[in-house]
Amino acid sequence: MGLNKYALQTLMNERFNSSYTRLSKAIGVDVAHVYRVLVNNNTPGIKFFNGIMKWCTDNQLDYREYIFLPKPLTTVNSKMKTQ
Repeated sequence: MGLNKYALQTLMNERFNSSYTRLSKAIGVDVAHVYRVLVNNNTPGIKFFNGIMKWCTDNQLDYREYIFLPKPLTTVNSKMKTQ
């Protein structure tokens, strides 16, 4: 999974009055972790992603604006030999 940091920063500015503390309480992670992810380019963990997904779902927002999910593999092997 990947994080759209620009979109999350915009969400924080609009919905949480630019407060790392308010955003961290809303998604259930430590404020230092939110800061490190957005400013210091640390990698967010599953708890961070789950918090964003839950908060977005509860507030009728599309979490896919903030989280990039991996695309499924679509490559199919060519014809298989049958005996």
